Amino acid sequence: MIETDHTKQIIARSLMELMKKKPLEKISVAQIADNCGLNRHTFYYHFNDKQDLVRWIFDYDTSECIEMSQPTDVAQERHTAHIHKIIDIMYANKSFYINALSDAGQNSLQEYLYDVIFAFRKKQIYILLDGRAISPEAEKFLADYYTCAIYGLIMRWVKNNMPDPEGVFYRGFMNVAFRSMELLIRYNRPEEIDLF
Repeated sequence: MIETDHTKQIIARSLMELMKKKPLEKISVAQIADNCGLNRHTFYYHFNDKQDLVRWIFDYDTSECIEMSQPTDVAQERHTAHIHKIIDIMYANKSFYINALSDAGQNSLQEYLYDVIFAFRKKQIYILLDGRAISPEAEKFLADYYTCAIYGLIMRWVKNNMPDPEGVFYRGFMNVAFRSMELLIRYNRPEEIDLF
């Protein structure tokens, strides 16, 4: 297991080096393998394709944020802090993440990031409902709607070359996106929330 993780890290560093010079879409698996002195078979032993590698790097970088306890044990504010932490991690390695998130292909980091945020939003909804029930359709709609808000803000931030997220991004845009869902769910009866 340790050797497998070590090899994955070598392959990941190789891709990150190459991405400093060219876009992800112009980098081949052969180039990633050659750059770190491995062969393509070794790459494919560890990863399905380069998008799988990019998602692994994201998971590795954000593992503390994503590996959370059960939703009932985690406060709403902690979920918000986890999303902020993911953004801080992306900002710390912004050249890699700007490049990785510019690719919108199948199984891309863009798709994966949406799924990660969606999972967070579903957990937040569960917490905010605090034992009250709404239909699965309404729950999915709310998670999707509020995921689109956060995801859209993150992608606009990426397209603007990831300026420092402190200030307006956190205190303004992100705060509104998080708090509006909290206000809707926490202070309305289930029948007022359940649109289906």
